[in-house]
Amino acid sequence: MLATGSTMEPVYALLRGADLDFSLANTFNLDEYLDGNQFREFMDAQLFEHVNICAENVHFPAIGYDALITEAGGIDLCILGIGVNGHIAFNEPGSSVNSRTRVVELDASTRVRNSELSGEETPSKAISAGIATILDCKRIIVMASGEEKREAVNNARYSDISDKCPASFLQTHSDVTWLVS
Repeated sequence: MLATGSTMEPVYALLRGADLDFSLANTFNLDEYLDGNQFREFMDAQLFEHVNICAENVHFPAIGYDALITEAGGIDLCILGIGVNGHIAFNEPGSSVNSRTRVVELDASTRVRNSELSGEETPSKAISAGIATILDCKRIIVMASGEEKREAVNNARYSDISDKCPASFLQTHSDVTWLVS
């Protein structure tokens, strides 16, 4: 599973520059705004247009997403970011650990931050892989950069597991790597 955002740009730059064969890869993105293709456009520009991935192997959340993931054999690696409020994908505070891919209402803090980063108004709804969908991944790498994410990372890693910090559910997974700068 793949994330979008400025934290991921260096990752995709490394992948673009590596001598890798993507012809058999299947990708599943974590989320997308309900009325738009902003994340699809980001992924095309950052990675997909630069590697030999088959268009039919690139997937974005939609109805039946979890079944599609199952048909593909599951997810080997999930690369996540974390929001300043502890969200992963668009699983905002209050999201259930049992959630699957669904339409979500974005938290005001997420909308403000995403608008500041993109320079565009952020839609109020998105479709997001759920927490249970993420926890089904075999391996998870969480990336976070910036002082503004320090509290969210600390809450996710060291506080009680709670829907107040959806990333804290990652404590229950057996193979999570945190890359924090």
